[in-house]
Amino acid sequence: MGAGVFLAVLGAILTFAVRVDAPGINLKVVGVILMVAGGAIIAYARRGTRHERVITRVEQPDDPTAPPHTVQHVIRDVDLE
Repeated sequence: MGAGVFLAVLGAILTFAVRVDAPGINLKVVGVILMVAGGAIIAYARRGTRHERVITRVEQPDDPTAPPHTVQHVIRDVDLE
């Protein structure tokens, strides 16, 4: 998340504080792009960590002539920070 904050601050400085006209590049547009990228990184970092576990088991029916079958359970967890 630190990189997102850094990009957002750098973009704000370029957009609002720098008063230099660089030939061939618009610093205000670059600053807005950096602020949006920083915000996206911060939002992505705050989503949390996702874990997925797959539990597989083989069940044998009561009838000995019937074939066994496999059952899978998918468990999804989200750790919010």
